[in-house]
Amino acid sequence: MPGMDMSSGGGSAVPVLAELALFWTATLVHVLRLLSPTRLPDTDRPTDAGHALMGAGMTLMVFPGVSTTTLHVAAVAYAAMAVLYIARATLRRSPAQHRGQHAAIGAGQAAMAYMLAAPTHPPAWVPLSVAAVLAGCAVVHGRRLVDARHGHGHGAVSLGSAGVAGMDGVASAPRMLVIVPHIGALVMTLVMAVMVGNV
Repeated sequence: MPGMDMSSGGGSAVPVLAELALFWTATLVHVLRLLSPTRLPDTDRPTDAGHALMGAGMTLMVFPGVSTTTLHVAAVAYAAMAVLYIARATLRRSPAQHRGQHAAIGAGQAAMAYMLAAPTHPPAWVPLSVAAVLAGCAVVHGRRLVDARHGHGHGAVSLGSAGVAGMDGVASAPRMLVIVPHIGALVMTLVMAVMVGNV
């Protein structure tokens, strides 16, 4: 692969296929959340869109045969998205959990831009710093996973006068679209941290 070799394959196709499966699955579950006709208890469309874009970027990066030009163009796009998400986190009045997620996604997209740009022989502290930032993002995603598992995620559905019917509505939401995306975001961020830290 051109540029920075982020694949852990070491010449073997199996790890590369595993990475492609992980990143594409992470992308797909967030796209499904965006398209879900069922109101999920913790939906935030900008957050899900950000995670879907992160998964797509990682898929692009580990996909064999992608040109250096394509990766560099993608790096510019992710840098621009990082600025937008960080600005959204700092300038908009929104719940603290939304701001934390948007800041983590912005930081993750900045890390993605660095990984796609594939700088030649960067100082050792640069990839280690990027890995540390991604580890911090993983903490934010892990907290959101815990909240989702305990039903305390932001945007939780209120039962109100709907009573049991409201509870049934939440229960009918596919569990895959409530829990799995958060697991995917956490695992993907940790894998990114390991990949960039080992370069």
